[in-house]
Amino acid sequence: MRTLQRFRYVGTPDPMTQKEAYHCEKYIKKHRQKLYRAGAFWIDVDALLAPFHLDCWNCRDVHGETCCEGGQPYAVDKRQIPVLEEHLPMITERLQDEKERANWQAYGIWELGKPPGTIRMKHGNCLFYRELDGKYGCAIHAYAEQTESELQPLKPFSCQLYPLDLIETGEGILLTAVTSETSSFSRWGTDYLDHFYCASQERRKQAGHLDDALFALEGYRPAYEWNLPLLRYLLQDDAERVESLLAEGAAGLRN
Repeated sequence: MRTLQRFRYVGTPDPMTQKEAYHCEKYIKKHRQKLYRAGAFWIDVDALLAPFHLDCWNCRDVHGETCCEGGQPYAVDKRQIPVLEEHLPMITERLQDEKERANWQAYGIWELGKPPGTIRMKHGNCLFYRELDGKYGCAIHAYAEQTESELQPLKPFSCQLYPLDLIETGEGILLTAVTSETSSFSRWGTDYLDHFYCASQERRKQAGHLDDALFALEGYRPAYEWNLPLLRYLLQDDAERVESLLAEGAAGLRN
């Protein structure tokens, strides 16, 4: 119970299981000497250098569905609820379907009977996942780009985190990425590694049936590079130092 209470996913009230917390604690003990301390954060350099290719616009065509489909997103932290509600009328105005706008205005966006911050679903997908100019994507993300609003405080934290993970350990916040070694405690589990090309360069190499332009092998980059704006937002004054450390590690892998 001590371990379960001490470990938690940052940015959501959804809990880690005791088993996940146990595996996270074991991982930290094993790798503690290699973790880099930056303020309140433990930087898991090796995991953050793992290769990913977030070819999100092509994900639905290749896999049949995206990570925004077939499930409910992690609930947002209570600090994000008023921020999202402040922008909600403007996001709703941009919906092309008049009936959908009326539905949002009448019923809101939160799932009744679930923990506060749980976004309701429609047709088994996140409510904000919709068709945008012929492509499918996040209505919140599109709104932020259209209005030049700051994305980091607005979009549900877990939705903008992948492939990274952020875990409060009681001794510091572990900043890592989902890999075969961290998947036993990561909020992302094993699904991405087992089924999606974005997280497995090796699986993509074996996918000879795919067009070379889809999840192109030359497009794989270290995990941290896909989330530099969020890293800078989180790390603040330590961002430049950590980014330099990670860039040095990435250069070493290329050489």
